[in-house]
Amino acid sequence: MLKTIALGLAFVLGCSAQVVLPEGTKIRVRLDQNISSATAEEGQTVELSVTDAVKSGDAVVIPEGARVTGTVTQAHERRRLGRAGKLDFSIDRVRTADGQWIPLRYSVTKKSGQSHAVRTGILTAGVAAVFWPAAPVMLLWKGQDININRGVAFDVYTDTNHTVGAAAAALAPASPASATSVPTGGAATVSITSPTAAAEIEVDGAFVGNTPTTLQLTSGAHRIVVKSGVKTWQRTVQVNGGSTISLNASLQ
Repeated sequence: MLKTIALGLAFVLGCSAQVVLPEGTKIRVRLDQNISSATAEEGQTVELSVTDAVKSGDAVVIPEGARVTGTVTQAHERRRLGRAGKLDFSIDRVRTADGQWIPLRYSVTKKSGQSHAVRTGILTAGVAAVFWPAAPVMLLWKGQDININRGVAFDVYTDTNHTVGAAAAALAPASPASATSVPTGGAATVSITSPTAAAEIEVDGAFVGNTPTTLQLTSGAHRIVVKSGVKTWQRTVQVNGGSTISLNASLQ
C-alpha cells in the first residue's frame, strides 16, 4: 500500500513538473534581415525572431526575441527581356526557453499527410504578412528584383506538442535582454559580439542567447562556444568577480 501511494505521488509530482505547449499554438515572428532575389541563394538560412512571448499558463515556453530560422526556397535575380526576379523562403523552426527546437507550419490545422512547411515558401503557401514596414516590402514590378525587408511579421504555428520542465519555463526570460542574465554575487560582466549576426552562444554547454549580448557569469573558468551553422568559435575564459570582459567571436 505504501509503495503504491509513493508511486502515485511520484507520478503526480512528475506530471506537475512539466509544462506542455500544444501543437497548433500561434507564434508571431519577425524577419530580422533584408532578403533580395539579386543576392539570395537557395538553401541560405533566414533569420527571424519571436515578437511576443508564448506562454503555457503562467510559464514562458518561448521567450520574446527567441530565435527562428527559415530557408530560402527560391532565388533568381531579374533577367533580360523584362523578366522579374523570383524569391521565396520558408519559416522552419523556433527555439524554446529550454534550448530545444520546435518545427513550424503555416496553418492552424495540420493538413492530412503533411509535415511542417520546410519545403514550402511563404509566398507559395499564401501566408499573409501581419505587419508591413513603412518602406516598400516587395518590388514586383516587371523586370525588377524582389526585395523582402527586415521587420515584416508573419503568423505561424507549432507543428508538434512540446514538453518542458516547469522550472525551466518559469525561469525563462520575457525578453532577450534578460535571457543572458545570470544573477549571482560577485559576477563578472562578459560582452560577446560576432561578425555573424544572431550567432548562438553556449556557456558551459547551455544555450544562453544570441550575439551580440552581455552575460553575468560567476567567478571561475567557463567554456564559451559561439556558433552559426557549421562555423564555430570557442574559448575557455577565466573570469573574476566584478571584472568586465569583451569577446569578439570570429567564427571559422
